[in-house]
Amino acid sequence: MKQKSDFAGAVLLIVRGTQGAQLVEKLSGVANARRTAIVKEENGRVWARVYPKVESHNGDLARNVLTAASAWQVEELHTEEGRLDEVFRSITLPDTGKEVAK
Repeated sequence: MKQKSDFAGAVLLIVRGTQGAQLVEKLSGVANARRTAIVKEENGRVWARVYPKVESHNGDLARNVLTAASAWQVEELHTEEGRLDEVFRSITLPDTGKEVAK
């Protein structure tokens, strides 16, 4: 079930030495990446999450992100698991919306 989550296989990284817009621009060209989102910018650090394409293989995205961000100081990088609460909402919210419309 966790593999159905948008967060499954996403790479979260914390980088120092750049702005969010620059990081997004650089990471948008990463192979295996579907999209990049800035989570937070604070005290000269940028937290970003890179979401994998469906066909991405484990580890490939993390390696590609690390290579793309090598010009900056990468303080943390890890691959995330899927989130069951997010999967549950994606399954049940469409039905909830239909009930409210009636």
